[in-house]
Amino acid sequence: MSVVTSETVNFLISTIIIICFTLGYGMGLNPYILLYPIVLAVQYVLLLGVSLILSSVTVYFRDLQHFIGVVLQLLFYATPIVYSLETIPENFRWILKINPMTYIIEGFRDIFYYQKMPDLKMLGIIFVIGIITCILGYMIFNKLQKRFAEEL
Repeated sequence: MSVVTSETVNFLISTIIIICFTLGYGMGLNPYILLYPIVLAVQYVLLLGVSLILSSVTVYFRDLQHFIGVVLQLLFYATPIVYSLETIPENFRWILKINPMTYIIEGFRDIFYYQKMPDLKMLGIIFVIGIITCILGYMIFNKLQKRFAEEL
């Protein structure tokens, strides 16, 4: 939890830089920036759940951390971070649309770059997935934590 929270604080600091670039390019601030905390909360909850699960399981399967690094790199390219979703041919977009981070990144892009309303319906679905992931992660963590000291 501390890692996800500290990285969220780093992300908030980075947001100040994004706002400066937005102002510097003459785009100005828009009312949709008020939705930024919602998108950030969705991201936080989803990543917290995933982190709880992965941190618990990695204690028992230490080689999993190397696999996670490869998967994260693949997910980076399977998330429209350095490219727009619209640049992908329509028949391949489904691959990106099964990645929940796609909707979070698109939400941030909608707020800061396109200055339009993010897809709140999809963000709501991702939030529910994040809550379920947090509950599942908490259950897994509680179940496995009894033997953490022995394994470490």
